[in-house]
Amino acid sequence: MIIKCPKCNHFVVDTTVVCPHCGETLKNTVQAPQEERTQPAQQSVETDLEVTPSAPIPPVVPPQEEVETEPVVSSETVTPENVHIQPEPSSQIVVDPVTSPAPVPASPSPMAQPVQSSPSPMAQPSQQPMQGSAPVAPPPAYQRAKKSNSMIIALIVFLTILLCGVGGYLYYDSVYLPAKIDREAPRYYTMANAVVLRSSKSAGADFNKVASLPYGTELITYEQDAEWSSVKANTTTADGSQPKGFVASQFILSKPDFFLLNSIFGDQDSREVVFTTKCRMALLNYFKEHGLVGKIDEQMRQDAGIATIPDTGNQWQVFCRPKDVKPNNVLFKRLHDKNSNFTDFAVIIQNISNGERRLLYFYFNDAEQPYLWFEQAAPESGYIKDAVITRSGYLQAYYSY
Repeated sequence: MIIKCPKCNHFVVDTTVVCPHCGETLKNTVQAPQEERTQPAQQSVETDLEVTPSAPIPPVVPPQEEVETEPVVSSETVTPENVHIQPEPSSQIVVDPVTSPAPVPASPSPMAQPVQSSPSPMAQPSQQPMQGSAPVAPPPAYQRAKKSNSMIIALIVFLTILLCGVGGYLYYDSVYLPAKIDREAPRYYTMANAVVLRSSKSAGADFNKVASLPYGTELITYEQDAEWSSVKANTTTADGSQPKGFVASQFILSKPDFFLLNSIFGDQDSREVVFTTKCRMALLNYFKEHGLVGKIDEQMRQDAGIATIPDTGNQWQVFCRPKDVKPNNVLFKRLHDKNSNFTDFAVIIQNISNGERRLLYFYFNDAEQPYLWFEQAAPESGYIKDAVITRSGYLQAYYSY
């Protein structure tokens, strides 16, 4: 163990009886100087140093860890008078009661100047880790808590993405996509007074009837062929729903055709008298082929997509008396073919600008397709009472005034 001489402050081995530098007797020293005790406890270093009178002992800085070294064998003869075997180091210094010989003066040496001990920065307890030192690992409990929080956050993010994805898909599939299809689907309109909406493509039965659609009902049309059309009525029923199903394609018209047909009837009686779809199609086809149009608002005409621009020469309409009143401006009679399944259709149209009137006579084939048979001028007033075919093959109409 290394101790400091209380007189010259040189470091010597604790087994030395007399300081080789100043001759001070060391065995009577009971405890180390106060300055030594106030220093932080350092790990002891067990060593035996060679002690010579002429060679000063350099100051020894205690290392951070306890190091055991081999004892140094001195060339000087060791006698029981100057060597005392010390037991294991303890907190107290044991004083040897044996009387030591007289001190031997030592010659001064430049290297033997007193060395002032100062606390080493490395020997002080550090409150902060040294710069460049390895980071201290967090305790396991903190790591487990951090890992648990990360898993919870990841789970929340995953559930949020999942809910957003499922909700977005459901909204797209059940709200956005149907609304988009309805906006882009073409509009058709019922042209008969009562069109049956069915749940399946089967006519002549009652089990599949969904609703009865009145004249002019707007239909959002999804699919259409020659016989059936898949539609949804753009009207709200009593329970707040819009009925969907199938209607016969022959009873519906596109938007331009329906608004053109509707403009032909001069009043409600006219539409009720010309009530069959085949007669209405006969009038519509005639107006389209001859570039005629009925009475219609300009903005409505543009919205409907009717290309014919009304003027004083092309605006014609049908004006009839009530349905049960006869004679009238219409006539239903078989003249073209006595054996036909359908009666012929005669009607008077009138120019709404100059009052000019014309008589149109149509017949129908077995598929109910109309054909114009006769067209001739009609008197300024009067109603159709009867019509016959002359021997020369012309139509002779009789009027009642």
